Amino acid sequence: MSNKVLLVDDEPNVLKGYQRHLRKSHDIELAIGGAEALEAIASQGPFAVVVSDMQMPEMSGVELLSKVREVSEHTVRIMLTGNADQKTAVDAVNEGNIFRFLNKPCSPEKLAQAIDAGLEQYRLITAEAELLNKTLAGSVRMLTQVLSLVMPQAFGMTQESRRLARAMAETVGDAGPMWQVEMAAMLMRVGCVSLPTNVLNKYLADRALDADEAKLIKETPQLGYKLVSAIPRLQPVADLIQAQNDPPVPSTPVICRILKIVGDYQRFQAATSPFTALDRLANSLLYDSELVKVLANIISAGCQLKDVGIIEMKEGMVLESNVEDLSGRVLIAKGAEIHEAMIQKLALLKRSATGVREPIRVRVVTTVGQAKSLAATSPT
Repeated sequence: MSNKVLLVDDEPNVLKGYQRHLRKSHDIELAIGGAEALEAIASQGPFAVVVSDMQMPEMSGVELLSKVREVSEHTVRIMLTGNADQKTAVDAVNEGNIFRFLNKPCSPEKLAQAIDAGLEQYRLITAEAELLNKTLAGSVRMLTQVLSLVMPQAFGMTQESRRLARAMAETVGDAGPMWQVEMAAMLMRVGCVSLPTNVLNKYLADRALDADEAKLIKETPQLGYKLVSAIPRLQPVADLIQAQNDPPVPSTPVICRILKIVGDYQRFQAATSPFTALDRLANSLLYDSELVKVLANIISAGCQLKDVGIIEMKEGMVLESNVEDLSGRVLIAKGAEIHEAMIQKLALLKRSATGVREPIRVRVVTTVGQAKSLAATSPT
């Protein structure tokens, strides 16, 4: 968590004076004017607190702190001004969402107190945001793991979807907030809960659908949108799920184009090899060709196949074949990422009358960071 403080003024001597008094007790950076301040935030941020003078040429303190709010929403903003009129204060609070408003001249002691209060406010804001993000991510992950156990056809591929989508997004670099990428990838098939089992099985196995079945499939992104938009803070994710099948044109968000490629790649390779599935993507106009190349590099970099017994399974491995009981009934679908609950379930089933067929073919995958690095350096 950052404790850095950025002081902004158009008078260097004023900044140096504050720095002399504050540098022993605070992590201080200086910026002369608004443009230099924004450059510092971009290159050295995040800053916990930004303290800005009000009256500066080219960019006023209100304008600066409004921009700071846009690029670093959790940063606490404090205004210093020699103009104590009510309109200045109102503008500063309304446009920049100012935490404290201090009149000049301001003693170093009073400024230090305001900065300390700002640092505490920043700690509270970031701690709450981190708690919410971790709680939400954990809840979604638990939901998809439970669904993968009770409805393996649709949700067994969830963690692989997340991993592939994240690796692609990190490689291209402009896909949007990573938490939205991961959430959308994990929940993009949630609309499939409405499908009859036989239709779902045909769709995920990439078998031919009749007109009525195809209509049901076409409606699943809209149902997914309705379900996910009802969850607090997930409206942006719901919008991505709704648009996941939009054509690969510039107006379609990069995340949606990634979701379309990942989802169909998983379906295509359910009955073929990964590389046959990639060829099919590459030869279709339904997909962004550059993003297909990114996925191909990631798959090539992370494809190491092994045959293992249940006792050898580890979290993070990906199933390259269905897990079946001794009668041939599918227990867990190909493409599922192995997690501890799955290993425990299979260990229990192995000792039961139904049994489990072994060995099981798995793919040992690289980490997201390794996949990104390898994909970025592989030839396209």
